[in-house]
Amino acid sequence: MRDLLKRLRILAPPLWTVQVRRMRLPDSNGDCELVKRKNGDPFFRIRISDELGPETLFYVVVHEWAHALSWGSDSHRIEAHGPEWGIAMSRIWQQLLED
Repeated sequence: MRDLLKRLRILAPPLWTVQVRRMRLPDSNGDCELVKRKNGDPFFRIRISDELGPETLFYVVVHEWAHALSWGSDSHRIEAHGPEWGIAMSRIWQQLLED
């Protein structure tokens, strides 16, 4: 996962930094949210289930990274899997395949 995250940070950086953690997630494989630190600085928090195998882990990380890539300060207005997310997914795949 570290190599994938390194590549994503270089090839498809979102507007703000991304923090990725593996943990027990009983109801999902992963999620992404925009969080504000105490000082007001935003960052994306991606949580990935610690029960995923390598292949599923790869796809879930890419999926959640697309959320971070497609969101800005108005992320509440963007449909979770709408056009912006689809474009972000396409951009990530293009970058990964060309790298």
